[in-house]
Amino acid sequence: MSYMNEIISLSVLAVIVGGLANRCIIKKGIGWQFIRFTVVGMGLPICCLLALNNALTEGAVAIISGAMGFAFGKIGKDD
Repeated sequence: MSYMNEIISLSVLAVIVGGLANRCIIKKGIGWQFIRFTVVGMGLPICCLLALNNALTEGAVAIISGAMGFAFGKIGKDD
């Protein structure tokens, strides 16, 4: 079971590093699409980690749901 935790933890790190590298190569600002990608790309693996370790509480679900609701509820400009 610990190898699953390590793989999922590495996926969160991959999202952060990949997103940062993408922003540095393209030389654009951070837009809403990038924020949405980051929230989903980090939120789902974190939920998986918490669920696998029996640590997914109501508070954690509320915080993750709030982040996803904010990211997808915001109407960004079409660039």
